[in-house]
Amino acid sequence: MDSESSTSKMEESISSLKENEKDLASKEALQSIMQAISQLPEASKSKLEKAIKEDSNSPATLAAKRPLEGYPCLPQPNARAPRNVFTFRDSNEKVVGWRNYYELPVEYDLEIRSGILDDPASFASLATKMLPANGPRRRFLVVDDAVQERYGDKLQAYFKTHNVTTKVVIIKGEEENKRYDQVDAILEACCEFGLHRREPIVAVGGGCVLDVAGLAANLYRRGVPLIRVPTTLLALVDAAVGVKNGVDYCSRSIGPQKNRVGSFYGPAACYLDKTFIATQDERNIVNGLGEVMKLALVRSPELFGLLEAHGPRLVRERFQGADGAADRVIEMSTEIMLEELGPNLWEDQLERCVDYGHTFSKIIEMQPGADIMHGEAVNLDGFLCVVLSHRRGMITAAQRDRIFAAMRALNLPTTCDFMTIDVMMKGLADAVEHRHGAQRIPLIDDIGHSVCVNDLSREELEGALADLAALHAGLGEEEAGQGEEAPPRRR
Repeated sequence: MDSESSTSKMEESISSLKENEKDLASKEALQSIMQAISQLPEASKSKLEKAIKEDSNSPATLAAKRPLEGYPCLPQPNARAPRNVFTFRDSNEKVVGWRNYYELPVEYDLEIRSGILDDPASFASLATKMLPANGPRRRFLVVDDAVQERYGDKLQAYFKTHNVTTKVVIIKGEEENKRYDQVDAILEACCEFGLHRREPIVAVGGGCVLDVAGLAANLYRRGVPLIRVPTTLLALVDAAVGVKNGVDYCSRSIGPQKNRVGSFYGPAACYLDKTFIATQDERNIVNGLGEVMKLALVRSPELFGLLEAHGPRLVRERFQGADGAADRVIEMSTEIMLEELGPNLWEDQLERCVDYGHTFSKIIEMQPGADIMHGEAVNLDGFLCVVLSHRRGMITAAQRDRIFAAMRALNLPTTCDFMTIDVMMKGLADAVEHRHGAQRIPLIDDIGHSVCVNDLSREELEGALADLAALHAGLGEEEAGQGEEAPPRRR
């Protein structure tokens, strides 16, 4: 095929693709097309370059994002499925391959509600969303055992109000129970119940229960709908917001691995009701604030200011105060998470500010004998990163001390006996593996802003741990947040 004919084919491909798709381009895709065009004779380039540049959002840029090696021609859309199937041909018009493209639709609502179980008649969606018009009025529930103990009767009364029968599967919350055997128990119950392909699993509980139930929903019949009802502060601002599900894996060769088995699977709906927080104990509420503090440090001076000014009172009031501070903290935390996760749900971009506090925390949390909850581990990691930022000159001593004081006022732990150099290096190695060969450690360069670094050394970590010890050396147990009811080994 001569260059003029090849150019004509390219023009036809671009034109056809433009007619069938919109807004599916990227700069990277455009560069790939231009690279393919550059292999044509000079005289053939200008028209194609102009055609593509006129519409940089053309689906042609996506369809030809990764040309088959050795075949610079653009793929041609299939006549029967022009939006999805593209054919690659060589210079002799011989078919050499295909590309299948499908844009996975992901849409879910997070709805703020108050007192769902206290006034069942005022809100029906938890009972009726996705019920078939002429099918059975029933619900399949996966409920945290602690939630069942406190709210089991209210849950039954709620569904009875809406004339919906229930199948309730009770599983254990807390990190030590986040194992595949709980997924298997849910799947077995789904089979016994005969859960239909379009019937939802309704998960009611803390983050571990939402994660376990979400993985089961993703696996059963290759995916049934999932409705989330978070009942802890941590779940409300973290596990309920994104599309991650999963369990910890006990490797026979290298030991327990946090969140090593899981999936990306979005919910059909999520109902955020802060009245559930009223029955949490203080430590669990503070645990949730570990994730809120993370978001404040990397994204929002306003959120940090709210924690600084109102945090201890919010804990005492269990987020039930009427002045709006609790609502604003939850609103900002949820919105920041959505803003960060929404454009990157499948984590194609690995430099993520929401990974702040998640470089070393997984390893700290999984240490044998450690009585450290997830949000606490995130804060331990997060404050070590504050110290690292100060050592690098990214923040001032005054900013470091301000953060330290705010964390201590909330009784968030800022050091523990498990934070040794060997454990930290193990965490760093795990992070590099998880983040595709680079450290990608978020560090703050101001309260409310972060950057990712890739050059943290063992020597620098040793220096930061020494600084951390010095900061705590003069603190009494009470001042450091080590009260009688606090778990050992964390300060």
